[in-house]
Amino acid sequence: MKKIICFNENGYSLVEVLAVIVILGIIASIGLVSVSNVIASSKDKTFVNNALTVVHAADLYLNDEKIKDKNSVDKITYVELYDLKYLNKFHDPYTGNALPPSADTFVEVIDGKISSVCLDGYHRSLCAPVDNISVDQITFKLNN
Repeated sequence: MKKIICFNENGYSLVEVLAVIVILGIIASIGLVSVSNVIASSKDKTFVNNALTVVHAADLYLNDEKIKDKNSVDKITYVELYDLKYLNKFHDPYTGNALPPSADTFVEVIDGKISSVCLDGYHRSLCAPVDNISVDQITFKLNN
């Protein structure tokens, strides 16, 4: 009796496998771009929220009973707010490093009210009126 050997031809061809791999690669690259855009957007929003935190801390400082004449204050720096315990150190979302208290981050006060804020990060900065703080106001620092 002779044995008949049959090969199972139900597998995929090399072209079909390569087509699936190419399609998966395209989908993965689109997903990677989308995820990186979401990460960059969240870092920008965190930077804006840090600026808002400085504004709120300065507002608490202005409304504190220790300040008798609010009109005498024209600028409140991150150093002052940190030293007086109105604000803790916060991190630069782009580098992950804590921003040291400096006079480069400040709020401007006009007639006893906060008018604008400037936040100086390691690679980016933000200076904007308080009523118009947005991600669009973030600029790259040229000196780094």
